[in-house]
Amino acid sequence: MFRGIQINIVDNLYVETRGLDFYINKEIRVTIGNNQPENYINVIKYIIDYIVDSKPIISENQNIGYYSWLLQFKLDEENYYDLYEANSDGSDFNKGCDTAISVVRKQSEICLQQNLIPLFPNFNQSVVISDGVYEGKDIEGIRYDSPNDESGWYIITADYDGNIKSLKMVHFYHVAFARPDVLKYLAIPFGYRFIMKEGNIEIYKPEFDCKFRIKNLQ
Repeated sequence: MFRGIQINIVDNLYVETRGLDFYINKEIRVTIGNNQPENYINVIKYIIDYIVDSKPIISENQNIGYYSWLLQFKLDEENYYDLYEANSDGSDFNKGCDTAISVVRKQSEICLQQNLIPLFPNFNQSVVISDGVYEGKDIEGIRYDSPNDESGWYIITADYDGNIKSLKMVHFYHVAFARPDVLKYLAIPFGYRFIMKEGNIEIYKPEFDCKFRIKNLQ
């Protein structure tokens, strides 16, 4: 029982709710894939929190952010919304939530290695990037304390010439889909930098605020 909602594991095939229909006239169900059932229960709890606290109106094919990934409600049976997730390149939605679980796990592990508490960005937030990010070039990123609609991330490559006007503000999901190699570092909290150069990663917190050090990428 979680917040008055029963969560059941059904034949090790699904995790489903009982009682959520009080809020949205449907129950939620997610297919168990390659992870332990506890991982899917955590996803269901996240959605229960959202529904109980926000009391949203849920409809067919509606999207919901799960930390730094995107899920979708699909009406597969009369009384169930099954959970689907964006696939790795954002071209479609697949049944289940293994990618979402993997993204959150990797982001959490990176932060744990640095003794940091994850600050997960979400799909509705923005990221500032330079030329070369989508093309897969080495990058340097720094995360500034920002309003709720911004992730705080500035991500640049050696293509950045110092002209602020050349930077572009894009949605977080564009970076998530284009640079899966970068995604796992994007829950690092405000005030930290990471440098990705020739397959090596350095994560640190500068002693004082400063401009991007392009020389690190050259």
